[in-house]
Amino acid sequence: MDFFEHQEAARRKTKLLVFYFTVAVILIVTALNLVAFLVLSGVSSTSSVAQPPSLAQWPKQPAFAYITLATLGLIGLGSLFRWFQLRGGGKSLARMVGAREVLPDTNDRLERRFINVVEEMAIASGMPVPTLFIMDEEEAINAFVAGQESSDTIMVVTRGALEQLTRQELQGVVAHEFSHIFNADMKINVRLISILAGILILGQAGYFVMRSLRYGNVRSSNNKEGGGLIAVVIVVGISMYIIGSIGLFFGRLIKAAISRQREFLADASAVQYARDNQGLAGAFIKIGAQSSLLENRYAEETSHMCIAQPIKLNFSGLATHPPLHERLDAIMPEWQDFQHQQERKAERIQQREIAAEERRQAQESKQGFEKFGGTNVLAGMGALIDTVGNPTTLHLHAANALLMAMPEVLRTAAHNHHASSHAMYLVFALLICDDDQQETQALDLISDAYGEDSRQAVIELATYITKDKRYLRLAIIDIAIPSLRRLSKTERTNFLNLLKQIIHLDKSVTQFEYVLYSLVRKSLQSATAKQSRKINRFNKVEKEIQLILSAMVDASGNQEDKKSQLFKNLMSGFTSKDFPLLPNQFEAESFHLALLKLNQLTPMLKKPLLNAFEEAIKDDGVINVEEVELLRAVAECLDCPLPPFVQNYSQELAEKIHQH
Repeated sequence: MDFFEHQEAARRKTKLLVFYFTVAVILIVTALNLVAFLVLSGVSSTSSVAQPPSLAQWPKQPAFAYITLATLGLIGLGSLFRWFQLRGGGKSLARMVGAREVLPDTNDRLERRFINVVEEMAIASGMPVPTLFIMDEEEAINAFVAGQESSDTIMVVTRGALEQLTRQELQGVVAHEFSHIFNADMKINVRLISILAGILILGQAGYFVMRSLRYGNVRSSNNKEGGGLIAVVIVVGISMYIIGSIGLFFGRLIKAAISRQREFLADASAVQYARDNQGLAGAFIKIGAQSSLLENRYAEETSHMCIAQPIKLNFSGLATHPPLHERLDAIMPEWQDFQHQQERKAERIQQREIAAEERRQAQESKQGFEKFGGTNVLAGMGALIDTVGNPTTLHLHAANALLMAMPEVLRTAAHNHHASSHAMYLVFALLICDDDQQETQALDLISDAYGEDSRQAVIELATYITKDKRYLRLAIIDIAIPSLRRLSKTERTNFLNLLKQIIHLDKSVTQFEYVLYSLVRKSLQSATAKQSRKINRFNKVEKEIQLILSAMVDASGNQEDKKSQLFKNLMSGFTSKDFPLLPNQFEAESFHLALLKLNQLTPMLKKPLLNAFEEAIKDDGVINVEEVELLRAVAECLDCPLPPFVQNYSQELAEKIHQH
């Protein structure tokens, strides 16, 4: 399955999740009524109370309605409360589990290593860099990702994962988590927490009552009323525990049904991305030898999200993850021999690798592009669409090389925490370095908004973004996003408004201005729960396809007489009507509105659309930086992560890296 098929499968999983939840609620209500019927029948048989109703008559009794409505109300309130708590997306979940955000400019070497690994994978895959968090109190090895949209994606690792995993092993874990992002698993995971909260609340309530009975100061009494009260509490506690256990059972059953197979898929994808099974296998071996169990109070609710089983279960059939030995067999059949090798050298490698991190990273990036510099770094022309959501080791080499080719001043500005202001200045610098900018007026607006020092900071950063470094622009945007996300809601709004104001100074919007603004805005916009109705036919978006395809054809280097024929050939794949090539006039507003409409297409319809866009820019045999940037922005607006494409300037990039 490719990226688009996984996205389509995720839509079906959401419907399946609702079905499972409905069945679980029906069974829980049935179980509760059955318990109530049996209790009342037992009470009636030992007292002078009138003959109780039969089981067939029970649904007609008032008690049936009271119990059913009360149960549905409790489940609904539990789910609604958790949904409200997590409405802010990934960061809300991180706060719920008590994770600490990693600052972009952290000086901690382990945290810096974590940032570097994630940035490499993000650039290699064309995904925004997630906001990173650490669970400082957890010594076990575990990790998870969460979020509703790419703009609020988070990645959380435990302190144990940072301290006990090597860089290679951490890269395997990060690649595994990125697979969950590509396959839309993280959206399902967050929804699953909200949906199951109502079911699990019964189990949590039962556990609380039983724990209170066990550790509380409930004392026996000869007093008749006191003894009766204690008896009632015991009966209620036992009933709540039993019924809560039913809810817990169904909750775990649903999570196991949704999660187990996804873990095998994520493991295989992680190995494919890095072309290396030793990293992830090494992480699994350490998890098996040590632990992945979390002490966090929300471990039960988040168990389906983690890379390894975070809670202890007596029955493996309810586990959200396959056994570690099965996962190891799947990615490395000879893992036991590998384990023996790792055990012999683990201690001496751990400290040495961390100490030599920066030297080795620089050396690897040079070797990576020296090896691939004279060839097509990606699969090449005609295969770009196949890399969507499917980065390879070549993309990781490309991402690492792009980071190493970036001037240190720019990397520091992107990461500087004092923080987000410098990231804003970096975006402004990218903007004023574009051709035909109203530089003086733009700097005046910036200094009016942020002070005279901001003008000088932007000018200084702009000196490092020369024309020969334009191939770095997308990578610069990518690594600046985490710092920009630290802006408050008001600061984000002011920043985006100023960015738009500068762009419109010359009364027009260039392609790069659109690329820059659309990528930054999408990464900073708040996650919304509103879901547009999916479009499953191209005939409903013919005009939108005409507009975007015309822009892509015009952006290509083809001669004018060839553009019309190219457009006609590509457009025929979507409609039998005769749509003309639109005039070469980039109009950002209509372009963006068309992309918003096209984003409502089902995943399987987006695939041929992106394929046509790729064909448009590669038809002349040359793909330049501006074409790649435009295609990346289009893919981003369609929620399709596009890895870096450095085919045509890979040799140049290799030479630049050797100069650093």
